[in-house]
Amino acid sequence: MQVSRRAAADEVVSLLLSDRVALAQRVRTAVQAEIPVYREMASETLDLEIARELEPVLRCDGDTRALTVDEQATLSALGEARARQGVPVGDLLRAWRLGIETVVAHARCVSKGRGIAEGQVLEFVQSVLARSDLVITTITDGHRRADRLEARREDDGHADFVRGALLGTISRAELRIQAEIYGLDPAADYVAVRARRLGENLTQRELERTLGLGELTSGRCGLCALVNGNAAGFLSQLPPKDIEGIVGYGPPRPLDHLAESYRSAARALVTAEACGLQGAYDIAALGLRSTVALDLEVGELLRRRYLDPLSLASSAGELIATLRAYLACGLHVERTATRLFVHQNTVRYRIARFEELTGTSLGDTEVLLEVWWALELSAMHL
Repeated sequence: MQVSRRAAADEVVSLLLSDRVALAQRVRTAVQAEIPVYREMASETLDLEIARELEPVLRCDGDTRALTVDEQATLSALGEARARQGVPVGDLLRAWRLGIETVVAHARCVSKGRGIAEGQVLEFVQSVLARSDLVITTITDGHRRADRLEARREDDGHADFVRGALLGTISRAELRIQAEIYGLDPAADYVAVRARRLGENLTQRELERTLGLGELTSGRCGLCALVNGNAAGFLSQLPPKDIEGIVGYGPPRPLDHLAESYRSAARALVTAEACGLQGAYDIAALGLRSTVALDLEVGELLRRRYLDPLSLASSAGELIATLRAYLACGLHVERTATRLFVHQNTVRYRIARFEELTGTSLGDTEVLLEVWWALELSAMHL
């Protein structure tokens, strides 16, 4: 008996999946007839979204285990979309109930037409109901998360809190209170961030998405705001590395020491921007270049000492290009020549010419460091 029920359930699932476009339209018709807010939505778009919602339910194959990460992300995004469309969570739950009732009724109708007994469809109905609970929980979680984010955006005070926490102008007691209000752990460490070039006229929602806030699988939380046209904030985890724009971030610090992390983040941002980089960086990733970008007095002295004398040569540009390649190739003449597509003797001549014009020797470690510093500064956009 169990085998025949299983076979019947499989047949019903196959029939519904092959007809899921029409099934989604049936659900949409039922929902729009009962719930006014759904009548304002485009029918074609709603049909596609309903089909995406129903697919993990129909494909459950009797499996009531947790949804996959991809399924969670898709369903959570649908819940967030409903929140942005102004659909109350009560209407969302009511629409889901109508949808499941429509699916079960259609399954019974299809089964009857195929001569499948009502009792044999029981396993399919049980699977649908069990999987339905997992799906609607994920959708409503996304809806509630979007509601919380929207409430946060509407709170003008959150930008003041972000600014005060990063600049260290809020007392420890007030920090804890505000963190609790915004659903953050007041005892946790956070990474300060400062960013530029994330996009033109970036909205608060787009800023949060860019910095990885609200990603289902990351577990990243925090606050961010547009401060004087630039993005700033603090996150519970490092920002995404593949970010489109430039982000500097500091080391993890408690809320009452975020100012330290923010200073480091600002320094990393200035350096990354000067170097023409894109992505997220901290001081450790940028190394000595962060000092080059900020200590301009020393850099200018070194530039005058090592680069200005090269203007006396007719091929100053070639000398500088050779120096860069020579340092990048670990002072290996052969590798430098290969990189520049020149003879090894040409490299030796240019190095000797540099030493002659500057009165220095690249065999001196201190000179090497200072030349590297001058070259790095000359390449920066400051």
